[in-house]
Amino acid sequence: MAGGRMSALSLPIESRSGAEFRAYTRRTPVFTLNAGRVLVSLTLPERLRAEHVEFARSLAEQAAAYAVEVERLYRNGGSVGRAA
Repeated sequence: MAGGRMSALSLPIESRSGAEFRAYTRRTPVFTLNAGRVLVSLTLPERLRAEHVEFARSLAEQAAAYAVEVERLYRNGGSVGRAA
């Protein structure tokens, strides 16, 4: 990750949590994460560059890896410790 200041946000996933993608014809897409009382929306500038595509691909790859790990943990009994 880039140097400099960084904020951290930990979202506990509940039964009502969700992720949603919305595509629009005349503006950039929006990807939203909803967890409890927190809503995080990923938006893009109107003018896209290669690094925006790279970020979207990385997001998809990391989300897929997360899903595989969650499923593995679930199949092994579903009991896990808290993240470090």
